Amino acid sequence: MSNPATQLRELLDEREYVFAPGVSSPLEARIAELVGLDVVTVSGFLTNLCQYGYFDGTVGMAEMVDTAERVAKSADVLVKADADTGYGGVHNVQRTIREYIDAGVAAVHIEDQAWPKRCGHAAGKEVVPRADAEARIRAAVDARDEHDEDLFIVARTDAFGSANGDWEEHVERGKLFWELGADMIAPEMPDNSVENAVRFVDAVRETHPEAIFYWNYSSNFQWTDLDEPPTFAELADLGYKYINVSGFGCHAAVHSLYEAFTNIKENEAAAQWEMEARFEGHDRFDRSSEVLFDLADFEAYQRTEERYLEDAAERYEDSEGFRVEE
Repeated sequence: MSNPATQLRELLDEREYVFAPGVSSPLEARIAELVGLDVVTVSGFLTNLCQYGYFDGTVGMAEMVDTAERVAKSADVLVKADADTGYGGVHNVQRTIREYIDAGVAAVHIEDQAWPKRCGHAAGKEVVPRADAEARIRAAVDARDEHDEDLFIVARTDAFGSANGDWEEHVERGKLFWELGADMIAPEMPDNSVENAVRFVDAVRETHPEAIFYWNYSSNFQWTDLDEPPTFAELADLGYKYINVSGFGCHAAVHSLYEAFTNIKENEAAAQWEMEARFEGHDRFDRSSEVLFDLADFEAYQRTEERYLEDAAERYEDSEGFRVEE
């Protein structure tokens, strides 16, 4: 089987666009696989919040790579990982790229914010000088070319909306990153303006007509505030071939968990009964009591024991509890 990066490039060649929800755990990746999604994004914000309880930009490379590796190994989905700023100087950038390649990710995105970086939609962010941003992307591209030339590198600029940048710098950095060999350009925007999405593509393609782009359809924005929210297909028509729905997994989980925990606080055992009822007739999970065994692939666990341990089959038959029948 070809490596994940090669698979992602083939997918992008075959389709008009690729979209991916943001995740931060193997559980989310397994559910993504179950419903037939091809690609997920290991979000930096979600990893900080959901795995460690911090705001974006607090955890470092080791935690981010560890999360991405666990996600990549847990399910048959392609993973794009957040490489933030590369976590230091050019040596750190190149190590970050190598570590992500070894972790089995298909793509990374790396940005030009100053460290400690923050969510691109939070006030107070700054970008590094253009020369430093250039060195950062060059180092990442060179590490890709040396260690896995198919690794897909998305170069992101946060200049527009930062404390020390503007629109012109946003565009110039987009052009520069494309010239340096990035596979896609990601203009991080401070809001959900479709007009800015169009403006950016038009400006970059004046001099680089072959450039392709990455759009953060962030769940931090309220897209339904727009009279006509853009569809993924409409963004692809503009030139955005990868659409990242960065906070989707966490936002979905927050709503469900809040409602469920409120229910159990107020109604105690009845909340458990109601949760069980939601699985009755479900198109994938027959009974709530079996869901966790299913997602943890208990069948493979049981079959491995039965293959290598002589007494395993007898132990399963002679004990009570969940088992997979022949």
